[in-house]
Amino acid sequence: MSTLRVLPAALALSLGLVACQSAAQKADTDEVKVGQGVEAVCAAQADVDDAVVRVNALTPQSSVADAQEAGDKLKVALSALNKAEDQLERAEVKEYRDQVETFRSAVDEVSRNKDLTLAEAAEQLKDKAAPLIAAREQLASTTVCIDAVDADPADDSDANSEDQTKS
Repeated sequence: MSTLRVLPAALALSLGLVACQSAAQKADTDEVKVGQGVEAVCAAQADVDDAVVRVNALTPQSSVADAQEAGDKLKVALSALNKAEDQLERAEVKEYRDQVETFRSAVDEVSRNKDLTLAEAAEQLKDKAAPLIAAREQLASTTVCIDAVDADPADDSDANSEDQTKS
């Protein structure tokens, strides 16, 4: 019966320790997860390449079963690649968020020292900004963002006049 009392206490303690993990520790953990994610994507890409080779190796003498097996291998490999890419993207976003939190903490810490000059504060924050910038660049390299363009009312009037002339 005493082990049943210890289990919830141990669980609560472990959850408390995880919650107390600093932003820097979280960023380090997320950086490791990003590395593991890259490895998983590379391995999945190699599996896709192997499956494509099997599909390309099919000949007119290959059986339907051979084609089915090659297609199934390709389907599984593509599914694994998609999953690995999704996990990597989530890890990269989480790492970036943790780096932002780490930098915010550094800014808060520097701002508490009212005796610092702006140059001294900037020098202290410069090193803290480097991991944030690196995480942002990594995220930007894998994220394609498209800016929305506001429609020009003049363009709409030209399109409307063309539509009216066609009628």
